[in-house]
Amino acid sequence: GPLRVYGPHGVTELVHGFAEAYAADTRFRIAHHGAALLPPDRSAMVPIPILLDGADATRVLDEHGVVVTAFAVAHDPVKPAFGYRFDYGGRSVVVSGDTAPSPNLVTQARGADVLVHEAQANAVVRIMEDAARQAGESRIAKILGDIPSYHTDPADAAHEAVAAGVRLLVLTHLTPPPDGALLARIFRRDVTGVPPRGMVLGEDGTLVVLPKGSDAVDVTRLDP
Repeated sequence: GPLRVYGPHGVTELVHGFAEAYAADTRFRIAHHGAALLPPDRSAMVPIPILLDGADATRVLDEHGVVVTAFAVAHDPVKPAFGYRFDYGGRSVVVSGDTAPSPNLVTQARGADVLVHEAQANAVVRIMEDAARQAGESRIAKILGDIPSYHTDPADAAHEAVAAGVRLLVLTHLTPPPDGALLARIFRRDVTGVPPRGMVLGEDGTLVVLPKGSDAVDVTRLDP
Protein backbone atom coordinates (compact mmCIF):
# COMPACT_ATOMS: atom_id res chain seq x y z
CA GLY A 1 0.00 0.00 0.00
CA PRO A 2 0.97 3.66 0.09
CA LEU A 3 3.99 4.77 2.09
CA ARG A 4 2.88 6.58 5.24
CA VAL A 5 4.96 9.69 5.91
CA TYR A 6 4.68 11.11 9.42
CA GLY A 7 5.87 14.59 10.26
CA PRO A 8 5.09 18.02 11.69
CA HIS A 9 3.24 20.86 10.00
CA GLY A 10 4.34 21.01 6.37
CA VAL A 11 4.54 17.26 5.80
CA THR A 12 1.43 17.39 3.57
CA GLU A 13 2.96 20.00 1.27
CA LEU A 14 6.24 18.06 1.23
CA VAL A 15 4.61 14.77 0.24
CA HIS A 16 2.41 16.37 -2.41
CA GLY A 17 5.44 18.21 -3.80
CA PHE A 18 7.44 15.00 -4.16
CA ALA A 19 4.45 13.26 -5.74
CA GLU A 20 4.08 16.05 -8.29
CA ALA A 21 7.80 16.17 -9.04
CA TYR A 22 7.96 12.43 -9.74
CA ALA A 23 4.51 11.94 -11.30
CA ALA A 24 5.70 11.83 -14.91
CA ASP A 25 8.69 9.61 -14.09
CA THR A 26 6.40 7.21 -12.23
CA ARG A 27 3.97 6.97 -15.15
CA PHE A 28 6.75 6.34 -17.65
CA ARG A 29 8.34 3.58 -15.58
CA ILE A 30 5.04 1.81 -15.01
CA ALA A 31 4.29 2.06 -18.74
CA HIS A 32 7.73 0.67 -19.55
CA HIS A 33 7.98 -2.18 -17.05
CA GLY A 34 4.30 -2.93 -16.45
CA ALA A 35 2.03 -2.66 -13.44
CA ALA A 36 2.73 -6.26 -12.44
CA LEU A 37 6.35 -5.35 -11.70
CA LEU A 38 5.68 -1.80 -10.51
CA PRO A 39 2.20 -1.68 -8.93
CA PRO A 40 1.00 1.94 -9.14
CA ASP A 41 -0.17 1.99 -5.52
CA ARG A 42 3.39 1.25 -4.37
CA SER A 43 4.49 4.66 -5.63
CA ALA A 44 1.92 6.51 -3.55
CA MET A 45 2.69 8.38 -0.33
CA VAL A 46 0.19 9.44 2.33
CA PRO A 47 1.06 12.38 4.60
CA ILE A 48 0.17 11.97 8.27
CA PRO A 49 0.64 15.26 10.14
CA ILE A 50 1.71 14.97 13.78
CA LEU A 51 -0.11 17.45 16.00
CA LEU A 52 0.97 18.00 19.59
CA ASP A 53 -1.92 20.40 20.34
CA GLY A 54 -0.04 21.89 23.28
CA ALA A 55 1.21 18.57 24.65
CA ASP A 56 4.89 17.77 25.15
CA ALA A 57 4.61 14.44 23.30
CA THR A 58 2.17 12.27 21.39
CA ARG A 59 2.07 8.63 20.32
CA VAL A 60 2.10 8.49 16.53
CA LEU A 61 2.32 4.73 15.90
CA ASP A 62 1.41 1.62 17.86
CA GLU A 63 1.53 -1.45 15.62
CA HIS A 64 2.83 -5.00 16.05
CA GLY A 65 4.51 -4.09 19.32
CA VAL A 66 6.30 -1.06 17.88
CA VAL A 67 5.49 2.21 19.62
CA VAL A 68 6.71 5.51 18.19
CA THR A 69 6.37 8.71 20.18
CA ALA A 70 7.02 12.20 18.80
CA PHE A 71 8.01 14.97 21.18
CA ALA A 72 8.85 18.65 20.95
CA VAL A 73 12.49 19.77 20.98
CA ALA A 74 14.13 23.21 20.90
CA HIS A 75 15.14 24.26 17.40
CA ASP A 76 13.65 27.75 17.11
CA PRO A 77 12.79 29.31 14.74
CA VAL A 78 12.00 25.83 13.38
CA LYS A 79 8.79 25.07 15.23
CA PRO A 80 7.48 22.54 15.74
CA ALA A 81 10.63 20.44 15.69
CA PHE A 82 10.40 16.83 16.82
CA GLY A 83 12.50 14.14 18.38
CA TYR A 84 11.28 10.55 18.34
CA ARG A 85 11.26 7.65 20.78
CA PHE A 86 11.03 4.07 19.49
CA ASP A 87 9.99 1.28 21.88
CA TYR A 88 9.85 -2.40 20.96
CA GLY A 89 10.24 -5.62 22.89
CA GLY A 90 11.29 -3.87 26.07
CA ARG A 91 14.08 -1.95 24.31
CA SER A 92 14.10 1.73 23.43
CA VAL A 93 15.95 4.23 21.24
CA VAL A 94 15.50 8.00 21.26
CA VAL A 95 16.54 10.22 18.35
CA SER A 96 16.90 13.89 19.23
CA GLY A 97 16.60 15.42 15.79
CA ASP A 98 18.06 18.90 15.41
CA THR A 99 17.82 20.65 18.77
CA ALA A 100 19.42 22.92 21.30
CA PRO A 101 19.52 21.58 24.87
CA SER A 102 15.94 20.59 25.68
CA PRO A 103 14.44 19.69 29.07
CA ASN A 104 11.59 17.91 27.28
CA LEU A 105 14.08 15.68 25.49
CA VAL A 106 15.48 14.62 28.86
CA THR A 107 11.97 13.80 30.05
CA GLN A 108 11.02 11.81 26.95
CA ALA A 109 14.35 9.93 26.85
CA ARG A 110 14.04 8.77 30.45
CA GLY A 111 15.39 5.24 30.85
CA ALA A 112 16.02 4.61 27.15
CA ASP A 113 18.69 2.14 26.09
CA VAL A 114 20.19 4.49 23.50
CA LEU A 115 20.03 8.23 22.90
CA VAL A 116 21.09 9.30 19.41
CA HIS A 117 21.77 13.01 19.88
CA GLU A 118 22.96 15.69 17.50
CA ALA A 119 26.19 17.46 18.46
CA GLN A 120 28.06 20.53 17.32
CA ALA A 121 31.49 21.56 18.60
CA ASN A 122 30.54 25.17 19.26
CA ALA A 123 34.05 26.19 20.31
CA VAL A 124 35.33 25.16 16.88
CA VAL A 125 32.41 26.85 15.13
CA ARG A 126 33.26 30.10 16.91
CA ILE A 127 36.88 29.85 15.76
CA MET A 128 35.60 29.35 12.22
CA GLU A 129 33.30 32.35 12.63
CA ASP A 130 36.20 34.58 13.72
CA ALA A 131 38.36 33.35 10.84
CA ALA A 132 35.58 34.05 8.34
CA ARG A 133 35.06 37.55 9.70
CA GLN A 134 38.79 38.32 9.55
CA ALA A 135 38.82 37.10 5.95
CA GLY A 136 36.00 39.47 5.07
CA GLU A 137 33.49 36.64 4.60
CA SER A 138 30.71 38.40 6.49
CA ARG A 139 27.91 36.20 5.16
CA ILE A 140 29.64 32.98 6.23
CA ALA A 141 30.55 34.56 9.57
CA LYS A 142 26.90 35.46 10.14
CA ILE A 143 25.75 31.90 9.49
CA LEU A 144 28.45 30.42 11.73
CA GLY A 145 27.51 32.89 14.45
CA ASP A 146 23.84 31.94 14.27
CA ILE A 147 23.96 28.15 14.31
CA PRO A 148 25.19 27.52 17.88
CA SER A 149 21.88 28.87 19.19
CA TYR A 150 19.89 25.92 17.87
CA HIS A 151 22.32 23.03 18.14
CA THR A 152 23.81 21.18 21.12
CA ASP A 153 27.41 21.08 22.29
CA PRO A 154 28.73 17.55 23.00
CA ALA A 155 29.12 18.32 26.71
CA ASP A 156 25.48 19.40 26.92
CA ALA A 157 24.35 16.30 25.02
CA ALA A 158 26.26 14.11 27.47
CA HIS A 159 24.73 15.99 30.40
CA GLU A 160 21.25 15.37 29.00
CA ALA A 161 21.99 11.69 28.45
CA VAL A 162 23.15 11.25 32.05
CA ALA A 163 20.17 13.23 33.37
CA ALA A 164 17.78 11.02 31.37
CA GLY A 165 19.38 7.84 32.67
CA VAL A 166 20.03 6.39 29.22
CA ARG A 167 22.58 3.62 28.84
CA LEU A 168 24.45 4.68 25.69
CA LEU A 169 24.89 8.04 23.97
CA VAL A 170 25.56 8.13 20.24
CA LEU A 171 26.46 11.55 18.87
CA THR A 172 25.45 12.31 15.30
CA HIS A 173 24.99 15.36 13.03
CA LEU A 174 28.61 16.10 13.96
CA THR A 175 29.63 19.62 12.96
CA PRO A 176 32.24 20.32 11.96
CA PRO A 177 32.89 16.68 10.95
CA PRO A 178 35.56 15.15 13.23
CA ASP A 179 37.48 13.61 10.35
CA GLY A 180 40.74 13.37 12.29
CA ALA A 181 41.88 12.35 15.75
CA LEU A 182 42.32 15.98 16.85
CA LEU A 183 38.74 17.00 16.11
CA ALA A 184 37.47 13.77 17.67
CA ARG A 185 39.32 14.69 20.87
CA ILE A 186 37.82 18.18 20.75
CA PHE A 187 34.33 16.68 20.59
CA ARG A 188 35.09 14.77 23.80
CA ARG A 189 37.21 17.42 25.54
CA ASP A 190 34.61 19.12 27.74
CA VAL A 191 32.51 16.02 28.42
CA THR A 192 32.68 15.34 32.15
CA GLY A 193 30.26 12.45 32.46
CA VAL A 194 28.77 9.79 30.18
CA PRO A 195 26.12 7.06 30.49
CA PRO A 196 27.09 3.60 31.78
CA ARG A 197 27.76 2.21 28.28
CA GLY A 198 29.66 5.33 27.26
CA MET A 199 29.52 7.81 24.40
CA VAL A 200 30.14 7.02 20.74
CA LEU A 201 30.83 9.42 17.89
CA GLY A 202 28.52 8.01 15.23
CA GLU A 203 29.90 7.56 11.75
CA ASP A 204 28.89 5.79 8.54
CA GLY A 205 28.64 2.10 9.38
CA THR A 206 28.15 2.44 13.14
CA LEU A 207 25.70 -0.26 14.24
CA VAL A 208 24.05 -0.49 17.66
CA VAL A 209 22.37 -3.81 18.44
CA LEU A 210 19.75 -4.21 21.18
CA PRO A 211 18.87 -7.92 21.42
CA LYS A 212 15.26 -8.56 22.39
CA GLY A 213 14.89 -10.15 25.81
CA SER A 214 18.32 -8.92 26.89
CA ASP A 215 19.81 -5.81 28.45
CA ALA A 216 22.84 -5.90 26.16
CA VAL A 217 23.84 -2.79 24.23
CA ASP A 218 26.34 -3.83 21.57
CA VAL A 219 28.19 -1.32 19.39
CA THR A 220 29.71 -2.72 16.21
CA ARG A 221 30.05 -1.85 12.54
CA LEU A 222 28.34 -2.85 9.35
CA ASP A 223 30.57 -4.66 6.90
CA PRO A 224 32.08 -2.21 4.39
